[in-house]
Amino acid sequence: MTENRRLKVFLCHSKDDKPKIRKLYNRLIADNFDVWLDEVKLMPGQDWDFEIKKAVRNSDTVVVCLSNSSTTKEGYIQKEIRFALDVADEKPEGTIFLIPARLENCSVPDRISRFQWVDLFEKSGYSKLKEALHLRIDDLSIRFDLDEVLPKTTKDKISLPIVGEIFSGVPFPELKPNEKYDHRKKEETIDIARELIPVLEKGANLFALKVKGEGLMSALINDGDIVVLKPATKVRNGEMAAIWFPQRNESTLKFFFEENGRYRLQSANPEMKPIYVDEGEILEIKGKVVMVIRQVKPN
Repeated sequence: MTENRRLKVFLCHSKDDKPKIRKLYNRLIADNFDVWLDEVKLMPGQDWDFEIKKAVRNSDTVVVCLSNSSTTKEGYIQKEIRFALDVADEKPEGTIFLIPARLENCSVPDRISRFQWVDLFEKSGYSKLKEALHLRIDDLSIRFDLDEVLPKTTKDKISLPIVGEIFSGVPFPELKPNEKYDHRKKEETIDIARELIPVLEKGANLFALKVKGEGLMSALINDGDIVVLKPATKVRNGEMAAIWFPQRNESTLKFFFEENGRYRLQSANPEMKPIYVDEGEILEIKGKVVMVIRQVKPN
């Protein structure tokens, strides 16, 4: 029997690798995987050790992210790996449950070296990881059809205003948080199932933009896609943001990094080179991307 749900992926990582992990998390979320990341899923007051073990056991696949820092340092990641190996031993032979993923050129610990690893720092690395995850999807006989999980009642959904379009060469839409939108006009709003919005990002201040043109393909966001954002003037390194350059009259969606006295705007496409911006140039962050709704076009 085929089950309609997203593949549950647990990201095992060292705290030193957070910026890279956030980028990987955003890419997986955009590709409709149900990803467990501690800083997103853990709530205040929860027993984090218990919740992490429960999440590992309930996951379909555990991606163990490796770096020179994580393989040589002591810390909780070593405990996570041991527990993930215990759960992997309970799976049928040949199950793709534990995937070592190198974030950089580093050694793979002997205890997990029997599993074929993927190098995410290579151009084809993420594509190979996705291919492995889709093999796991086939193995579990699951699929994800957004049409079947769209909200059926008012309780199940949240209506977000589509405040405009985003593409290069036009001013960024003016955000008016106190404006009352007419939710009866379908072209001005989009209905989203509450369960699809990340827990920490739920709220009445979310808004949506429609992507126009091919200028954002480098971020793996295509013409007609909808991006859901949370208003923000600052974001953490590794988060995807809507950015406006008033001097250039240009908008973009990129992973944002502040480093070495300049800004690095990184595409989600590993074949695209990052954009470097001096801190002296005016750069306005308009919002943090929390969700991408892809428009599937027929062949």
